[in-house]
Amino acid sequence: MNKDTYPFYRAEDNSLYFFISKGIHGNIQKVVSINKIPDSSDYPSESAYNLGFGDVVAAYDGWTLDDSPRSGNGDMPKVIATVARIAMEFLREHPESLLSLEGYMDEKSTMQGKNQRNVLYQRAINSNWLQLSAEFRFWGVKSGEIADYIVGNQYDKILVGCK
Repeated sequence: MNKDTYPFYRAEDNSLYFFISKGIHGNIQKVVSINKIPDSSDYPSESAYNLGFGDVVAAYDGWTLDDSPRSGNGDMPKVIATVARIAMEFLREHPESLLSLEGYMDEKSTMQGKNQRNVLYQRAINSNWLQLSAEFRFWGVKSGEIADYIVGNQYDKILVGCK
């Protein structure tokens, strides 16, 4: 994917990636968290990780990842491209691993009956399918069933790994 992305940096523990969204609401600190899924026996790889994404918000003991906000900063394509670049970098460094992408179901998503973040992830995958599918394998999860990803289908969760 040759899309414009934000520069990012990785925390020392290699599971957190930070970048700044720059847009109409100013600078918003974003974070991507990649954490091992303890029991990944239901996945096509025993080394499965969850990719979480959201805003960095102040907490009583420092900060936390809040995956619920819709920042509306006017830079969504660049933000999604940055998350995708981080995911691809992680998978290239851990080719035996699998990433699980499942967006947060906020009130708007619930009312519309579809996960808006998953829709964004799937749009990015679908519009870059030829390039991405040359290097990565994708699965879609619908009602708990894992199947090969089909462009145009809607999924509850997306799984991706290196070929």
